[in-house]
Amino acid sequence: MDIFQKGEYKPIPNSFKTKGIIALEELTKFQDEFQSYDTDTTINEIRDAIVGNYLGYDLLNINKHGFDCKNSKTGKFLEVKQCSIFSKRLGGTWNDTNEEKAMAFSDKRLFTAVGIWKGAADLQFIVYGQHKKLGQYLLKRVKAVANTSTRSTQSVGIEKMIQEYNFKVIVPPDKKKDFVYKLLVNYKRNIPTYLTIDDLLTINDV
Repeated sequence: MDIFQKGEYKPIPNSFKTKGIIALEELTKFQDEFQSYDTDTTINEIRDAIVGNYLGYDLLNINKHGFDCKNSKTGKFLEVKQCSIFSKRLGGTWNDTNEEKAMAFSDKRLFTAVGIWKGAADLQFIVYGQHKKLGQYLLKRVKAVANTSTRSTQSVGIEKMIQEYNFKVIVPPDKKKDFVYKLLVNYKRNIPTYLTIDDLLTINDV
């Protein structure tokens, strides 16, 4: 079977195990304090909270239904997508989206943020915005697989968000504009044709 030919297996260093246990013990203390015991959910919620807080959203959704964050003053909602800087394609992924949720992304009350991370905790930059065409695109993709056995998964690259949907690139407080702009240009060489370093925003600009 071909599946047994896949993968790359290497010896496990002792330090990987011992340092891994220390890291997980610290995470467990956090989970105990906030009573968040699903590890994947805990990490996602921490990241959602970091991105949401930077963008001015003060409420975190701890239920699996609904959107990730909300601004208690404006009533605006935020959906946060997470992506590794080492991914071949930077962007957001929508898994198992139905028509109702897809249409919500055309609503002016709902914003989307894609946090680009290096490792677990080093936020490189955020792509943030709202545009009705995002919802239209997601709805079109959902309908395309509605009567098939294919799982409804939609991916939208940050280049599409920036160029077509007018999303903004937000620089975290511990990063510089020139650093983030270099990351973007290294990712897509044509980015300077529609985005300049002066277009990047800081947290204070949001």
